[in-house]
Amino acid sequence: MIPILWILFISVPEDSNAHYLMDKQLAPYLPEWEVRFDSTRYGLRTSQGCLDLLNWFIDLDIKYEVYLSKIIGLRYRHKYLGDYANHKNNHYFEPFFQLNPNLRLLLSITTHYYKGEDELGIGFFLGKNYLNYINISLSVPNFDRNFSLKNTPDGQDKVIYQQHPVKLELAINRYWNQGHLRLSAEATNRYYLHSTDEIESIRENGLHRTLYLRMWQGIKRFGLAILFDYKQSELNTVDIPFTTSDRWYEIIAEPSFSYRFNPAWKPTLYLTYNYKKDDMNFFRPDIGDSVFNYSRNIFAYYLDLEYRPGGRFIWHFGTQRQFYYNNQGRNTKERRLNLGFEYRYKKIWFYFMEAMEGDFPTEKYLHNHTYVQLLLKF
Repeated sequence: MIPILWILFISVPEDSNAHYLMDKQLAPYLPEWEVRFDSTRYGLRTSQGCLDLLNWFIDLDIKYEVYLSKIIGLRYRHKYLGDYANHKNNHYFEPFFQLNPNLRLLLSITTHYYKGEDELGIGFFLGKNYLNYINISLSVPNFDRNFSLKNTPDGQDKVIYQQHPVKLELAINRYWNQGHLRLSAEATNRYYLHSTDEIESIRENGLHRTLYLRMWQGIKRFGLAILFDYKQSELNTVDIPFTTSDRWYEIIAEPSFSYRFNPAWKPTLYLTYNYKKDDMNFFRPDIGDSVFNYSRNIFAYYLDLEYRPGGRFIWHFGTQRQFYYNNQGRNTKERRLNLGFEYRYKKIWFYFMEAMEGDFPTEKYLHNHTYVQLLLKF
């Protein structure tokens, strides 16, 4: 019984948040924010909010670039993401060679506090700016791991690659009349790690896949959009006497519809679905097999009414509703009321959203979760 409880705890930490999908509805940037950030070579944006009593959601992007000569330049990007099982903290230093006005050759060095997690890559950037481009890159994550451990004596504590992971990335960004497409995908081969003790006591192999799509199109006063986020992972580990095999995937799909009545008022309806499946097998000789099969379905809608009175403020009034089901017997319903405002002034944009308890009567606090966004153009 203990292994099953341990597997449940590490596999679905987001189940601690009864408002998970409603929070995910508030986290993405609005279309005008996407255009604003993509239109500059130098900028910062962040989306942050409360997940539960223990965790924050944090999404941070920074970019800056400079030409050192007519054909040589340096691009810097920083990506930080904190969202339960999804974590990134990457500093990308990318010297580039401008082969022609629309084509760059990029080298990429991604640094981490632990040198063994450094990443090295090469790629091509096709496009005049960050509004319309294609970026293809090939990189080796953790390329420095084996070298960083070269002075570590062989044994159980020295775990090195037999086969390094290699990651292929594709990013497409495209704008047209009242329309936009953002597509990004990552895929790795299967990697192999092993300990160097006499009889291998630690082994690990796995692979990862991601696909992200966001698209919208305006048709006169109507607006149609789709967001699709897919993640897949396989991880097999042996840490004697424990053996674990974990395979999971997750999708978030969100169509949305809007209609602008006039320059001041525009309602938008978001219909969001989240599915996650996690199959884990845990084995210990003295206990035997423990099999954990987890799946969940979450449905949510979000109606946001935007009001533009003129000037620098834009107000948002909304309501959210979520229906949560999983195969472990959890079945919950939640409702929230939202009040938010945007403040847009020259190079600084700010967005504040207060989500309040919407199920009445209730013994809960009126305050539920708060989300903020900030965008700076340098």
